[in-house]
Amino acid sequence: MRRRHIGTALAGLGLLASAGTAQAQPFGVFDVRAAGMGGVGVATGARYATFNNPALLTTADEQREWFLMAPGMGRQRGDPDDLKDNLTTSKQAANTLDASPTIANRDAVLASLNAMGGGIYRESGNTAILLAIPSRLLSGAAYIHIYDWANARASIAGDNLSDPTNPQYASRIEHRGAQVLENGITAAKSISGTGWRRQLAVGFNVKFLFVEGYGYSEDVRDAKTSIDRNQYSSSAAFNLDIGVLKEFGIWKLGLMAKNLFSGSFEYGDTGDYFDIAPQLRAGFAYQSRRTVFELDLDLTRNQAAGFDSVTQMAALGVEFKPWRWLALRSGYQQNLLGTQVGTASLGLGAALGRLTFDIAVSHSEEQDGAHAQLGFQF
Repeated sequence: MRRRHIGTALAGLGLLASAGTAQAQPFGVFDVRAAGMGGVGVATGARYATFNNPALLTTADEQREWFLMAPGMGRQRGDPDDLKDNLTTSKQAANTLDASPTIANRDAVLASLNAMGGGIYRESGNTAILLAIPSRLLSGAAYIHIYDWANARASIAGDNLSDPTNPQYASRIEHRGAQVLENGITAAKSISGTGWRRQLAVGFNVKFLFVEGYGYSEDVRDAKTSIDRNQYSSSAAFNLDIGVLKEFGIWKLGLMAKNLFSGSFEYGDTGDYFDIAPQLRAGFAYQSRRTVFELDLDLTRNQAAGFDSVTQMAALGVEFKPWRWLALRSGYQQNLLGTQVGTASLGLGAALGRLTFDIAVSHSEEQDGAHAQLGFQF
């Protein structure tokens, strides 16, 4: 019976691996350790197994195994096209034109509108509470996790400013975004056996999702780059994650299949939809007593979030513990599709008795992020 369950899990992962054209939302970075290590976590990081690979719950070797994250938070913002500043400038120029309808002021409005054309502003974040009970025998966790993404895009067209005394504006700021509340439990089990089943672990997340999709557009004269969360559509779904971990001593190989059941959700009342669909990510790591090196790779193409580009991420991270109570982290993440620049990150974790505190920051030319987390080990 045990062999049949293991075979079923591995077969499901194999089917996802063969479906290389599957489209899903970006995999996401949802814990501070991963945020400081470029987004890696499929092959190492027992305490955050729920977010990256539930099978990792079986690998804990901490003196105190129970772990409470209460809470963990992160936020990313990016404005590579200076849309927010250009929108403010455009509003000021339009107000000046209303007060003084001259050709010069009309031209200033046209220039400010053209500066916004196609510009995108993005933001995303998450908040989570997690209780993890890792063990080499039978592991479990329970969690509540809220994550969101939103972006705005300038659609500049159709304005008629030929008469400065009566300007007609048709340009819009379009918004797309979503918020997902996950409430779930995690279970993981080490497999005893010989051959390929030696040092093998399998884990599952069973979760309920409440999804809100936001979608609307605003007149450029009244628009903001931040999203209005009062304009949304909502729905609920059940989903499942499966993770597998194979250890070869200090070498680790992990696979994470997220959101096995595909669902399509509307951005408000726009008629545009986004998918929460199967994703597959692999991780390969070296882990010694003080040092971790890990490489993670998306094995599926990920659907764009709103107006962003499709993604398929490769991430490299390192963690070094000069002392048992201190962890220093660094990493780099690169989208293998499109022309986006990579993102570098740094992180630090400290354990003072039962209390743990972690922080991480990330930076690229297109986006900055910050994460913080308070935890208790017992």
